[in-house]
Amino acid sequence: MAKKPSGTAGPFTVTVSAEGTIVGQQTKIAWPTDQKEIERKILGFFVQEFEKTGARFLDIQDGGTKDLDFLLTLPGGQVHIELMEVVIPKSGEIPFQPGHRRHQPVPYADAIFKGVQRKIDKYGLNHEVPIDLLLYVTHEQYNPNEAAVDVLRRFFLERKHPFEYVFFLIPSAEDLVQLNVLFNKDHPFDPPPLMELEKREWINVVASEAQVGTMPIG
Repeated sequence: MAKKPSGTAGPFTVTVSAEGTIVGQQTKIAWPTDQKEIERKILGFFVQEFEKTGARFLDIQDGGTKDLDFLLTLPGGQVHIELMEVVIPKSGEIPFQPGHRRHQPVPYADAIFKGVQRKIDKYGLNHEVPIDLLLYVTHEQYNPNEAAVDVLRRFFLERKHPFEYVFFLIPSAEDLVQLNVLFNKDHPFDPPPLMELEKREWINVVASEAQVGTMPIG
């Protein structure tokens, strides 16, 4: 895999006020160059967002790069959390290559679940200490749309895996993070059938002064 570039640029956002004033802003995330430091930053975003729901983390231990990534201690007990970056290049393309990206929900989710399956094969299905999975993106080219999120929810609902909770974290700026829950063992989702989702393709438009982050096309 090609060496991952690092930088500070995030999506270019445009806000229109009630008076019709248009304001453009380049959002920023200062990504570290070391992969483990990137994971720690992602986990920091996750903790920040999760604590908004009232959850409380008592301790966070670094699991190292060859083991499950982190061990979290909550009031109810301990849980491992495994991180996985979403990178979906076109066939034969170098990962992280700049440019706009067109995606379709089912192929997008299929590509992600291939990586998830490798983790399932590695860690197995049964664990004394529960495991959660945190998917994340660092490049807006790979951001999902709502249909893709629902396809992933159906995949995690219908396929065997060891995870008690699965999350998808989409950071756009240091103070602008979206956290989606894909799977909750206690309260399963009931997403739409795939036939209702598969046609909802989208384009992620890379930031520039004249462009907005996502352009729906279907």
